[in-house]
Amino acid sequence: MQLSPEQVQAVNIVLSAVQVAQRRGAFSLQDAHTLQEAIDQLVPREEQERQAQEARDAQASEEEAEAVSLSEEEAEDAAADSEPALGSE
Repeated sequence: MQLSPEQVQAVNIVLSAVQVAQRRGAFSLQDAHTLQEAIDQLVPREEQERQAQEARDAQASEEEAEAVSLSEEEAEDAAADSEPALGSE
């Protein structure tokens, strides 16, 4: 059976959704095992691990960017607090 590119994309979306639900504990242990076996038949384990690592890296980058943004906001707030108010001179 040959899948069209659109069908491959649809299967990938379903697989991603199943993996997210599995990480969130949506399935019983037996169901998770059955789903993982099905995923293993569709996607090689090495590819799954690569995708998981990419997702972890992306999440870490987002968290780091958020932390930098918060630090910049705190610095701006501190600078604004140290400036004299207009008319108080």
